[in-house]
Amino acid sequence: MTGSGRTIWISAGDVSGDRIGADLARALRRQCPDARLIGMGGVEMAKEGVDLRVDSAALAISGLLEILPSLARIVSTARLARRELAAADPDLVVLIDSGGFHLPLARFAHNKLRARVLYYVAPQIWVWRTGRIRKLAARTDRIAVILPFEPAFYAERGVAVDYVGHPLLDEPIALEPIVPADARVALDPSSASLPTRQSGELRLGLFPGSRRNELRYHLPVQLAVLRRLRETRPEIRGIVTLAPSLDRAAVQALIDDQAREDDPSIALVDSDPPLLDAIDVALTKPGTITLELMLRETPMVVIGIAQPLTAAFVRWVAKVAWVALPNLIAGRVIVPERIQDDAHVDRISADLAPLFPDGSVSGHGSAAAEEQREAFREARAELGQAGAAGRVAAIALEMIEEASVGTDRT
Repeated sequence: MTGSGRTIWISAGDVSGDRIGADLARALRRQCPDARLIGMGGVEMAKEGVDLRVDSAALAISGLLEILPSLARIVSTARLARRELAAADPDLVVLIDSGGFHLPLARFAHNKLRARVLYYVAPQIWVWRTGRIRKLAARTDRIAVILPFEPAFYAERGVAVDYVGHPLLDEPIALEPIVPADARVALDPSSASLPTRQSGELRLGLFPGSRRNELRYHLPVQLAVLRRLRETRPEIRGIVTLAPSLDRAAVQALIDDQAREDDPSIALVDSDPPLLDAIDVALTKPGTITLELMLRETPMVVIGIAQPLTAAFVRWVAKVAWVALPNLIAGRVIVPERIQDDAHVDRISADLAPLFPDGSVSGHGSAAAEEQREAFREARAELGQAGAAGRVAAIALEMIEEASVGTDRT
């Protein structure tokens, strides 16, 4: 088979990228069983048999000033990645998202190695620092984009890309509500202490993020919102998701600092797709999680809080009107966004309250929730068809084949 026996480096810098990398690894195994897959990532890529030479955990931080305490670890990880990449001498390098880390690595791979470079899930240069498009084009051989408005953005700037569709469309999604008897299994199969959904119980999913600074800024506000909602709706229970990049004890300590220990109104649960099907409404930070929730037609409110100087800088350079991906895809506000100083407990609570059903937990809920769901279905239609991982795997093997017959870099 084309690409047989070749070495492919797959590099993911965060939790979302790790999942995308795992899907790609699985697709590559199907199309080219003999391919040698190595790289940088986390637990999901490791499960798919990728030989991880670099752990991406050190990169679980974002922002500008926020990265300073972790700068030494990030620099060390970058040096290790270059060393391992050079030692592996791959035929192809696939870089997934994380532009701040991967654009320098792309330059190293493109200039110093024989490998071709495929950028999958291109950096969001349409948000800010648009000038990076020149670097991206110069340091890669092909670019695979996943959002429907990206091909036109690149074409307007003279850069050809492959539109492969969004990788989340490849994931199985249970749109039917989970019945109370199944709820405990969906939330935490290993926990006998987590109670089943009680009659009339409503679940608010709290998604603070997968990076340490996101957790620090988002979770206290989310927990305060939960307390406010429970003043009038005590049947609401908060489900805090634990990203694999974060330490459980640290997250639990932050929860305990905001609420009394063993508070039955709050559960800390490992992040897992079935969890998304077991909540009624979500309060989430921006990012891929907003699309995961959208595809499940889960009503949501999005908050974004960062270090004040970082937030001011982003507001100054940002080229987009919204931060939530559902809004960007729809081209209008379909989910409320509360950003920085606007992320006030009273306002967020007022946005969330109408999204909960008034009666039975098994019902679809309020008019406000139904309005979001209808908008989600319209936005979903813009995302195209499933199969992104398979299409990217085919591109990867095509690039290897072109290199093997001596085709010059494009």
